[in-house]
Amino acid sequence: MMQKKDNHTVILGNGVAGNSAASAIRKENENGSITMISQEPFPEYRACVLSKKYIAGDIEWEKVFLKKLEDYSKEGIKILFGKRVTRIDTEKGRVIINDNHTVSYDKLIIATGGKPIVPPLPGVDKEGIFTLKSLQDAENILRFSGRKVVVIGAGPIGIEASISLRKRGWQVSLVELMSRVLPTMFDEKPSSVLEKRMEEYGIQVLTGEKATGFQGDKRVQSVITDKREIECDMVILVLGIRPEVGLANEAGIEIGSLGGIKVNEQMMTNVKNIYACGDCVETRDVITGKNILCLLWFNGKKQGEVAGYNAAENGRNFHGGMIVGGVDVLGTNAVSIGHTKSSLKGARLKVIEGETNKVYHRLLVSDGVLVGAQLIGEIPEIGPLVSAIRRHDSLKKIRSILEDGSLLSLNPLYIKL
Repeated sequence: MMQKKDNHTVILGNGVAGNSAASAIRKENENGSITMISQEPFPEYRACVLSKKYIAGDIEWEKVFLKKLEDYSKEGIKILFGKRVTRIDTEKGRVIINDNHTVSYDKLIIATGGKPIVPPLPGVDKEGIFTLKSLQDAENILRFSGRKVVVIGAGPIGIEASISLRKRGWQVSLVELMSRVLPTMFDEKPSSVLEKRMEEYGIQVLTGEKATGFQGDKRVQSVITDKREIECDMVILVLGIRPEVGLANEAGIEIGSLGGIKVNEQMMTNVKNIYACGDCVETRDVITGKNILCLLWFNGKKQGEVAGYNAAENGRNFHGGMIVGGVDVLGTNAVSIGHTKSSLKGARLKVIEGETNKVYHRLLVSDGVLVGAQLIGEIPEIGPLVSAIRRHDSLKKIRSILEDGSLLSLNPLYIKL
């Protein structure tokens, strides 16, 4: 059997995709060299806890991290953190860093993640206006002397940030352009229940309202919408994430129609020896077969593993992703799997609502096959339901899963719809 070459692999990014790629490479090859480059100075951390626990004060700084800096050297990974790659030289097989240092590679894995969307509104550059994507963003928010905050964007991070800051005693207004909170995850009925919980907690929820600008001198003093002016001393923008593809695009790597890097099932790009994974790529929706941006931790982890194994010359495939999201709204667990009515606009859908084992479920069925599910209650295990949707199981099989008492149970905070 031919011995595998001890390649030098360079990984751009220190999130879940980049670290999963590094772990996969090391499992396959103990001797190959790995260099990880990240603009952030921190070791790998749990980005998912920033809005839910860290800014609420529920966990300490040390608990945010998944690794220590010394862990990388133990795994034989050279780290260049706090460094910004300015160019990928595909002809010479190297990357150029902002201090003019160059790093050559045999294989390159791009795991640059995504960047927060910042709308070009008047006054958006004023002091006191933040995004919430990175650990440094969270630190900036906590260090700022604001106590009256407007959160713009009612997705999962916006919901969690609003609740966290309200826990701290701050006055919170949540502004959402769409007609409901969590509009990409839930249809109107379950969304309205979650919105009511937030309002009962003292959060002002303003849906169907568009932010048009920011007032104040040097520092923000109010948010202007198409309906009112909201006084504040801080604004948090959580309007979604765009794939970070600037380096890839400049290097001639193909970008898809949705703005993510195009890859095949081996996570290979159109340029030889270059792979991409995580939030910076487009992937195939296992339900519709169309390309989607699947900016989720689990997808990033699996894609990173596949990219790493293939860079180490052990063929693996990533067969596609699916949107699976969950949020805890003041003790009420809510999970969305697959599509909503709005994401499948124009499709002929059958909606089935009910209560099984005291958990509300809303199922979306197309041509006898489940394409989306929304659940509210205590949901300890969704794996069987996710797998069933991925397999395109019939509605009859799905019903048997929902009726399995070990899958869905109730906690006292459940709200009957």
